Amino acid sequence: MDYVSHPLIYEGTVEDREYQRVISGAARDRNTLVVLPTALGKTVISALVAADLLYSYRGRRVLVMAPTRPLCVQHLETFRRTIRLPEDDFVLLTGRTGATLREAIWAGRARVVFATPQVVRNDLLAGRMSLEGFGLLVFDECHRSVKEYAYTEIAGQYASTPGYPLILGMTASPGSDIERVKAICSSLSVEHVEYRNDDDPDVRPYIQPVTVEPITVDLPPEYGPVRDALKGMLDERVKWLQARGYLKGAYRGVSRRQLLELGIELRYAAEMSIEEERGPIYAVISRQASALTIFHMIELLEAQGAYTLRAFVDRMADEGGGNRGHSAILDDEAFAAVRRFLEGDHAVEHPKVEALRGLLEKQFRGGSGMGSRALVFTQYRDTAAHLVEVLNGVKGIAAERFVGQASRPNDRGLTQDRQASLIRDLREGVLNTLVATSIAEEGLDIPQVDLVVFYEPIPSEIRYIQRRGRTGRRAAGRAVILAARDTLDMVYLYASQGRVERMRGIAQRLNSVLKPIIRPGRRPAPEPLSQAELDQIYSRTASKPEPISGSALEKERLSAMARLVSRAERSIYMKVLEGGTAGTADDALYKEMQEEGFSREVVRAAMARLVGAKHVAEAPKARDGAPSATPSVISIPQKDIPGTRLMSIEVERVEPGRVLVRVDERWMARLLPENYDGPRGLLKRGRSFEALCYLYHDEGGVLLVRVRRVVKAGLP
Repeated sequence: MDYVSHPLIYEGTVEDREYQRVISGAARDRNTLVVLPTALGKTVISALVAADLLYSYRGRRVLVMAPTRPLCVQHLETFRRTIRLPEDDFVLLTGRTGATLREAIWAGRARVVFATPQVVRNDLLAGRMSLEGFGLLVFDECHRSVKEYAYTEIAGQYASTPGYPLILGMTASPGSDIERVKAICSSLSVEHVEYRNDDDPDVRPYIQPVTVEPITVDLPPEYGPVRDALKGMLDERVKWLQARGYLKGAYRGVSRRQLLELGIELRYAAEMSIEEERGPIYAVISRQASALTIFHMIELLEAQGAYTLRAFVDRMADEGGGNRGHSAILDDEAFAAVRRFLEGDHAVEHPKVEALRGLLEKQFRGGSGMGSRALVFTQYRDTAAHLVEVLNGVKGIAAERFVGQASRPNDRGLTQDRQASLIRDLREGVLNTLVATSIAEEGLDIPQVDLVVFYEPIPSEIRYIQRRGRTGRRAAGRAVILAARDTLDMVYLYASQGRVERMRGIAQRLNSVLKPIIRPGRRPAPEPLSQAELDQIYSRTASKPEPISGSALEKERLSAMARLVSRAERSIYMKVLEGGTAGTADDALYKEMQEEGFSREVVRAAMARLVGAKHVAEAPKARDGAPSATPSVISIPQKDIPGTRLMSIEVERVEPGRVLVRVDERWMARLLPENYDGPRGLLKRGRSFEALCYLYHDEGGVLLVRVRRVVKAGLP
């Protein structure tokens, strides 16, 4: 096996694959969209492009973004074990990182930053970071880059930065709507597309075969009367809307999309109307909303079964009169037949449940199935919970539910740590089945899955490809799609397959319609790392780093940064106190702190925390009588605290749980821990300081002093 040879790639790490070499080569010079089947190494391609930029342009940085923290963690782990840079050159920024620390890290020296797009957008808007220092931005799962998603705003700002901004977008499925795909390319300023599918000769040797098998079932006869009752209720509402001109066409052909679009139109009309005209519009909205709800209930019955429909109806009932559309359904006489079917224990199970149970039982049967893993996808949490309960009653199946973080009444979400724990349990064989909602569709490296089951077909080609791509990653896989005959399942089954083919055609034609973009500047001449710089890097990276969980790495880096900022904070506070009310020039303060080994960004973060806590204040320096916009004098806040006065404090003796002090060279008083708001470094024998304080006696008549704010520290 041949491996990639590069000054910043660990030897023997990246297999030299022709398609990765060609794609990464194309992406070094142009904003590129990479469309590549799952498990063919999109992250490796981005690491190759990043390594080349980091080597060729010593002063530039790389920003890698992914929609979720677990995905960012995955990318971090791949990069740090691929690119030969010291550990502190890789950093992860997510919502768990405080804003002050993020600002320090953005301004720091780390050359590869991994972050969620929400964090990047928030910090851009707040002025905590700038994109100017970044030579490459990587957008993973870039099919999200439409409308108001954070990717769109970030890419727009980056494209206008000085120099030669370079963008790399990655996805397995950009979509089958040509306008949507064009919108993605436009938002990312894409000028070139690299597309591969399973049949391309350069990727075929690395593709594991995945067979896709639909299994169809018939709805039980008991479902017939219930479905008829719901369809009758839907027909009544649709006819009402049609009779008043709100819907067109045959009422039995009305789709979910038509009802959704009607709802948007009606709500817009209500917003644009005067208050007196809104009553009749709200009546129409109520009919439209209840029609959409009934449409959803029919789909739940047909595709999910009685259990999921009953859970949905129970939630409707719990809402009471809070939703007029729901109340109208529950009070409808025709709904009584549905209630009777759902109440009690006589509701008939959907035949998909038995089909799934038999499928997994066969998959794990005997010794041959011991190493097998299965991933079952379903649209709904209620279905997932029910399936886990059923499957765990089957010998040989160990299943858990895998859902997102959001919690609902009586339904707690999973934290990201718990999600990671379940994936680990699947890898280690503690579990052999995960029943997942859409959270598991995108990007996560769920290991060793040789069977993927779609509990229902989905019309989205993007989600179809994402689900299918969860198997066949390291060995041959199998995807099974369960569908109920004579239902919307069959419509969605054929729709998704047709859209996948359309998506392939669109991706192949994109280069013919894309145009070169106009950048703010020309590509600068390369400034590669010198041999001396490489030798220094090699001395710090003698061996490839050991695997470490992204969570542990993030915690370690943030703890180290927090400790450093806290040390700087204490040091700054003491220096400013020694300067007293006159203040300390910020340039002198920065210089002193840098001489003590603190970087400018750490000093800035510490200063921000001190200012935020109102321990110090920043004042602009006056120039020619006009204040400068740049803060330059750091001082203790001058505003008095009511009930206090300025006193001098001299520490006489430090005892356990208290300090004996002399106040204004006159009184001896006790200073208790809860009565002191200042740096602990001042509470040493012989030290003195000035502070806003007040004196009082405790119940025993002992004189106590309350220090509210230290304003000046005497020299030790």
